Amino acid sequence: IPKEYGGLGLSQMSYIRAMQLVTSKDGSLVALLSAHQSIGLPQPLKLFGSEVLKKKYLPRCAAGEISAFALTEPQVGSDPARVQTTAEKTAEGDYLINGEKLWCTNGTVADLFVVMARHPDTKKISAFIVEKGWAGVEVVIRCHFMGLKAIENGVIRLTNVRVPKENLLGERGRGYANFLRTLDEGRIAIAALATGAAQGCVDECV
Repeated sequence: IPKEYGGLGLSQMSYIRAMQLVTSKDGSLVALLSAHQSIGLPQPLKLFGSEVLKKKYLPRCAAGEISAFALTEPQVGSDPARVQTTAEKTAEGDYLINGEKLWCTNGTVADLFVVMARHPDTKKISAFIVEKGWAGVEVVIRCHFMGLKAIENGVIRLTNVRVPKENLLGERGRGYANFLRTLDEGRIAIAALATGAAQGCVDECV
């Protein structure tokens, strides 16, 4: 997160080094950090958010609020092209979001969500910033896994969640393309996590 919004202003390489250090000790903790930074709110907000949204949310992230990325759904897996969660426009220009998200990393502890939803009129997908405290946002269950047992991964239900029009993240209908762009730097970090974990194993063996 840039310094002007309260962050450390780290370079991509510095961020990767920090993630390597964490993952050499704990895979679950680094999953929380990397999901928050890369596919959660900070990265897409930096790339596609308006200045108003950056000033509103980046300082909150820099101060410690956790974010999550709500894409995967029970019936469509992680394929963003088949998202069924809907975002219907109201007469006032805001949006009503309805749907259920599965395996949402950080979902049980996040204050902020990046939610992918489809417009019924155009069938195109947009990204929205949704706050956990808003009416209609429900954490249904925490998921449990064989591997990273400590990750805060959950099922999130959205029922008539009213999202202000200014919380549209990026251009309307560009959510799919922006999602793919956001993954670029995030996937570099995933490779770094693997090398950090491998280094941790070597250190233990030595």
